[in-house]
Amino acid sequence: MVSAFPETESEAKKKRRIAFKVSGAGEGETLDCIVVPSMRKEDNSFLKWEVSSPQKQVEFQKALNDEGLLKQLNDKIQEFTKQIKVDTNDKKQFEKEFQKRIKEAIEAFQPAFAELQLRVEKRAPLSEVSNKLGLAEFLIYAPENSTLRLQPSEGAIQPLGTKGQGLFKLLQSFSDEKFKDHLADLQSRLHLFGWFDKFVPLNDAATKQASLQIHDRWLASDKATFDQRSANEGFLFVLFYFALLISWRTPKFFAIDNIDTALNPRLCSTLMEQIVELAKKHDKQVICTTHNPAILDGLNLNDDEQRLYTVRRDSEGHTVLRRVRAPEPQKKGELPVRLSEAFLRGIIGGLPDHF
Repeated sequence: MVSAFPETESEAKKKRRIAFKVSGAGEGETLDCIVVPSMRKEDNSFLKWEVSSPQKQVEFQKALNDEGLLKQLNDKIQEFTKQIKVDTNDKKQFEKEFQKRIKEAIEAFQPAFAELQLRVEKRAPLSEVSNKLGLAEFLIYAPENSTLRLQPSEGAIQPLGTKGQGLFKLLQSFSDEKFKDHLADLQSRLHLFGWFDKFVPLNDAATKQASLQIHDRWLASDKATFDQRSANEGFLFVLFYFALLISWRTPKFFAIDNIDTALNPRLCSTLMEQIVELAKKHDKQVICTTHNPAILDGLNLNDDEQRLYTVRRDSEGHTVLRRVRAPEPQKKGELPVRLSEAFLRGIIGGLPDHF
């Protein structure tokens, strides 16, 4: 998404970009990153995020005056000049003039060479940080019930599409002997649903479509299995979230839009607790959006790795985020108000106040 605020013609021509600073908890130097969406030429749809580093003037000037760079450029000039073959009576004069012109050209292009060198020097640490944080592969997942039930043949994003495409195919990879612990963990967490026994990923040879065989522990043995088309809607959403977090093939940094979809309030709170646990276990960072106060009760804001933000529009229409801290007891000896209650009362914000 890009903003659609009124803008001047010059502002409209500027390349829209998202720029932010990445800093670590260690002793390493803070690294500036610019993240720009790369678009497909065919239909101008989103392709991937390009991560680069801005050129600071002090860094650029240092690279520009670097003796190694100047020597490299001069060596190139000498090498090129030696290769010149001319058929003229005044060869020395020609070579002198030619060398002069080459030097002028190199001086003109020296800033570009310096910038290139600076980029090369930064590329390795930038790539390392980008890969570690998952900046380039960031996605916003918004699964849909119809997609989860009737899987399309192929999704544009592999291995897991933003609407749920490829889920059952991904689950088939969990059956690999090397990752049986991942499958066991996933199956055990799905026992949040009292009726659930187990599931078996299948591949329909006739349609070449991946599917699930789900076992209900309360049904008669001859009717205890069914496929995803008959599964509970909330079950499919939770299955998607758990697979997304447990899989080693999904992004390390992503967002889930409206994570409370199709879930009852008690399940919402428990789901958030599970997501926090899985994110830490599998080194993922997740941004979740919700309108359901029950989701908030699954958070522990005394843990700095769990953070809550309210989102609103200010008087000029700009989006404003405010961090919500852990609530304090209103009176000594009392327990703090639950986050869900604080949300409904309007204490922490996040609700419209014009009606």
